[in-house]
Amino acid sequence: MILAAGVPLVCFFAVCIVNRMEAWMERHNLPTADKNGIIRVLPAQISEVNRKRINKFGMFMFLYDFFQNHWVRPRIHKADPKRHQEIMRRAMAPVKEKAVLDLACGTGGAIAHFNSSNDYTGLDLSYSMLRQAVKKAKTGGFRKSVLVEGNAEELLFPDESFDFVVIDTSLHMIPEYRMCISEVARVLKKGGELVCSCPTVGISKEFDDLWAKIAPKRHLNVLKESDFQAVCTHNGLSYECIDVNGSVLYFRARKEG
Repeated sequence: MILAAGVPLVCFFAVCIVNRMEAWMERHNLPTADKNGIIRVLPAQISEVNRKRINKFGMFMFLYDFFQNHWVRPRIHKADPKRHQEIMRRAMAPVKEKAVLDLACGTGGAIAHFNSSNDYTGLDLSYSMLRQAVKKAKTGGFRKSVLVEGNAEELLFPDESFDFVVIDTSLHMIPEYRMCISEVARVLKKGGELVCSCPTVGISKEFDDLWAKIAPKRHLNVLKESDFQAVCTHNGLSYECIDVNGSVLYFRARKEG
């Protein structure tokens, strides 16, 4: 291909990226992104728990990352924040030149662990949180990045759309977590993988006692490792625990080819 004289090379690549994104959205039957770079497909009818969660996260989106690393992980989950980042980095960094989905991505905390050669899609309920994720995705240098305001319990992506899915410390906040994993299994390609980190009862008695008080008030799931194993098996995913950090369990689930 020969570029017209005077057309900067950077403009050429920018046009290529835009065309690539538009083709991806057309293929996935999604609307174009708004002025903030977010595709809005959140259904009008969502559960009351999810609606309250959207409102809550919208109020402290700027403090979310700080709060997670300096309060939630060490004080509530009894986990080492630095070790959490290292475990997730080891699980995600080897993934290259793949279509990846960051499910319930929040402010995009997991973005830094992905190799820039990937096509990145982040999905979350909270538009406010996604505005922070957009900024991180732009600095990630991905081949393509798409941010979607949607429901993890009802994904609008076609079957077998992604090679890799990550759910980083958010499965316990998804009311219909079984439906979420079922949707993950549907959109994963054959041989694709899910990596998930989740606070889990049955590891730390200190956490279990605290979670028994907190979870009902905040509409959080009380999950055991056997719950992960059961929902993965039910949806044709092989389950493997890859690490434990405080009360947080990390697992990998592969969709058999």
